[in-house]
Amino acid sequence: VDDVFLPLQALAAALGRLCAGPTAPCAAALHGLRPQIDALLRGAEACAGAGVVLAPGALADRLLYMEWRRRLGADRLLSLQLNLDQRSANCFHYLDAPWFRIPRERGARTVAGPYVDLHCTGEYALTFSLPVTVAGRFVGVACADLPVQRFEPQLLRVLLRLRQEALLVSAEGRVIASSSPDWAAGDLLAGRLDARACSVLPLAAEAGGWSLWCLPAERRLAA
Repeated sequence: VDDVFLPLQALAAALGRLCAGPTAPCAAALHGLRPQIDALLRGAEACAGAGVVLAPGALADRLLYMEWRRRLGADRLLSLQLNLDQRSANCFHYLDAPWFRIPRERGARTVAGPYVDLHCTGEYALTFSLPVTVAGRFVGVACADLPVQRFEPQLLRVLLRLRQEALLVSAEGRVIASSSPDWAAGDLLAGRLDARACSVLPLAAEAGGWSLWCLPAERRLAA
């Protein structure tokens, strides 16, 4: 998790500098962040996309705006163009998305998901996001998307060291990784698993509210 957030800190700082002037910048000024975003994506091959997403009022000429780059194939990086016109029926309303709302409300880094990333990869994804503030004013987030299928094997190697079947669970109660054949990434625990029957270990706050659930059953080995 720290390996993802570290380069995001530099991107967040760059956005903060752009928004720290006496007047709000225009959207075109954020194009200057593209080389830094591309370097982040090339340095973290597991990332499918990264960029900055702005709060209303942060820019002089746009109410909503995101400077976002996505990976297309092994080496190709492209800007993602989404409909942010609030008058449109298919507007991408990101203000209520957990990866934007939680950093805005709590002022803390967040790992949101897994969820189906309909607008970028079409896969189950995790979004890592950092709040960006200027003189105490929230101006947006710096964030990166990781498809679960690229991140899960690293987590699974840890879970397989445990004797019991185990789940890594998000703050929203969704399975992130599982060593049990009964649970898959993205499954919701609500109503399906009793915490009293499990050993539940909250992880460090830096992990975004994740917890480790050790199930009553010992891990079953595949044939």
